[in-house]
Amino acid sequence: MIGTDAVQGMVLELQNEMSQYRHQFVVRRNAFLAEAMCLGLSEGEARSYAVQSIGPVVPVTCMPTLAPGKTRPLSPMLEARYRYAGYWQDMGEHMLLPDDVLRISGTERFRSWISDMRNYWVESAPYRFGDDRLSLLSVANEEEGHFSMLVWKEPGEEPEVWTYASQHEYRFSHLLHWFKWLNGRSEE
Repeated sequence: MIGTDAVQGMVLELQNEMSQYRHQFVVRRNAFLAEAMCLGLSEGEARSYAVQSIGPVVPVTCMPTLAPGKTRPLSPMLEARYRYAGYWQDMGEHMLLPDDVLRISGTERFRSWISDMRNYWVESAPYRFGDDRLSLLSVANEEEGHFSMLVWKEPGEEPEVWTYASQHEYRFSHLLHWFKWLNGRSEE
């Protein structure tokens, strides 16, 4: 278990990482536009994907899990995330509000993805943990199964973040390290 002073320091660091992610959008957008146009997208098509949209803060008190009707209390870092911004889309990364989690996790496509992970990807989060210990954090591509999940290993601990993209898995010990990875400074 992480001590209170350490958690407070990590929350402050997370706030800094979220601000950097938000304010470095122009740099990421320009790199994305150049790459997308090299791959054959028109500038207009590329620009339609290269958007940042951040909604106002909304009150969030708990996080729904993949188990219907089950929630988890917000950890200090999740509280900080939801005090920073509500709806948050940054190019393809859509950081979810609890209502989004409920909507997406109830779809047949997502439930099929979870089932496939449980049946065919040994050691994946859905393989190792029950629905009451998993939640969605963000979606990059629903059709291709590009999701970041919160994994509650122990009660009272910060949940881990496990990201699945292009048949790869990336694990982060908590939200701060995930944001560092988004900022291009992975520590794990």
